Amino acid sequence: MSTPLRHALVLVRWHRAEFIVINAAFFSLFAATMTVTLLIPEIQPAILNIFSGIVRTDLAAQVYLSGSVLYAASATLAVNLGIAVLLISIPSFFIPFFGTAFAMVFAVTYGVTLAPIGPHAAAMIPHSITVLIEFQAYIIAALGAYLTGRAIFLPVAGEKRSVGKRYAAAAAHVLSLYALVVPLLLLGAVYEAFEIIYLVRYFI
Repeated sequence: MSTPLRHALVLVRWHRAEFIVINAAFFSLFAATMTVTLLIPEIQPAILNIFSGIVRTDLAAQVYLSGSVLYAASATLAVNLGIAVLLISIPSFFIPFFGTAFAMVFAVTYGVTLAPIGPHAAAMIPHSITVLIEFQAYIIAALGAYLTGRAIFLPVAGEKRSVGKRYAAAAAHVLSLYALVVPLLLLGAVYEAFEIIYLVRYFI
């Protein structure tokens, strides 16, 4: 087993309580907002309309309509890894626990947008596997954001390391955790591409 992967597993094991809490909070928010959306389905199109004005959903559709699993998986991995790095990990070095909070917002948003509503609701059956894989990657990144905030902004009493050394230690932890995040996102991207191109047609 490679050293970064071993270090990542050790970090998760050392901080299993925090990891479990982040998992529970993430999936609870996801389930709660999905339930609310099922009860008030008008929420979903409203949120999707907001996203259509921010995100080029037409480009995403073109990627999958290309029929190329490699192309679709590569694009999906680039987007999902960008979310993890740019919106969860990096901001947490400047704003305490930002990435952990963002992951919770992410859970709420996806609870609304992925709620199985309408004629294509059954498509969530194969897509649920994608959700579980990719969400776990974001949760591990969120754990890294939590550890970053604690190491840099909430050092233990008697901490003698300089601020620079605390940043370096936090960066080392985050990079190690990406030995889990990247493979999970890669697996999720490959499965999502295969699922949307080949499987979803049988559920809609």
